[in-house]
Amino acid sequence: MVKDIIDGKESIGGSSFTFEWLLKSLRENDKEFQKIHGGRAIKEFSASDISKGKGFASKIYKCILTFVDSKDVLDVYTTILKVPGFESYKETHKASGGEQYWENDSAIKSLIGVHNIECEFYDNVAKLLNAPIPKVYKTQTWELGKHEGCIQMEDLSLKGKTQLYFENINLTIVKSVIRQLAHIHKNILLADPNLWQGKYLKNQLLMANTVQKTQPMIEPFLQKSQRESELRPLIEKYRKFAESGDFYGYVFTESYKLLKPVMVHGDFHFGNIMYKIDKYGDMQNEVAAIVDWQIIHEGSPMADLARFLTFSADGVVRRQAEIFAIDYYLECLVKEFDGDASKVPYTAEELQKAYKLAFLTQVFVLPGVALFFLTAMEEKNESLKNAFLIKEF
Repeated sequence: MVKDIIDGKESIGGSSFTFEWLLKSLRENDKEFQKIHGGRAIKEFSASDISKGKGFASKIYKCILTFVDSKDVLDVYTTILKVPGFESYKETHKASGGEQYWENDSAIKSLIGVHNIECEFYDNVAKLLNAPIPKVYKTQTWELGKHEGCIQMEDLSLKGKTQLYFENINLTIVKSVIRQLAHIHKNILLADPNLWQGKYLKNQLLMANTVQKTQPMIEPFLQKSQRESELRPLIEKYRKFAESGDFYGYVFTESYKLLKPVMVHGDFHFGNIMYKIDKYGDMQNEVAAIVDWQIIHEGSPMADLARFLTFSADGVVRRQAEIFAIDYYLECLVKEFDGDASKVPYTAEELQKAYKLAFLTQVFVLPGVALFFLTAMEEKNESLKNAFLIKEF
């Protein structure tokens, strides 16, 4: 029997999860750990929060295990523990001017709900997509007042990295992402619809209500933008449209039904797409993993593409990508169906209309989103932060 020499009762990041809990999960569920390190005793355990302003609805702990017989500092094992919580999200939201939203208890219930849906995704849906998704070893739903939730998964930090909000992408990355979307969509289109259709509708309304979170941030954004005289007339011109719950509700709950639906990631942007890295740790153009499947829902095949281009690309790259994106998506989807175009259930015209609708749901929240991520940004140089904000619009 393996005898560890650590205090297994110690908490991970102040959560209710302990080193002992994590070790038990590793030894029972992580086949790689079982195969390589299953018989080794642990002498040291450390956990650090690597969220760095990205895990707004959770804390992401990188846990490092050192063995009694470790040969050097590299002879360790790492894993990730994701513990949902709303403090960092709440603090950033309030600092961005969105305090009114947090006076509503439904916001907290929403965050609990999205964690539990992500658990369900990893347990039941991930296998249908055959996508670059983290290996998950254990999930626990969150029940307020009873127990915390968590997701224990593989450590991808040595395999890939994400962008910051104000960094830009290139067209090669756009094509790489479109290929992944086509692959995911083909797999869900071929999956038994009884396994997913009609089961993931709740988050549609969560997406439709996104405007509630971001609208209070528009005024602070305008005041900080240094382009208020240019931007205010545009925002005022479209404000009623942008604040229309009926419009958002239509796009997320009705319009997608005109096409054959797919499973939508929902938050498909810079922070939730990891790109492969080279030996120097520099980001490459290929997708390594797609993470944070918290707001999955049934919806339009263009929903994730619209969010990705709106949130991850500047205006120039987005406009360049929009010239070829839909045709390239269809080309990739035909290849996914082994060259049989008759199996593709969409036309370019249908997808173009769907993209435009999805794009409108994203662009109207940009002022609030830009300010939100600027507030969370770990950058001490205020002039640089202001430059990012000016560049955003």
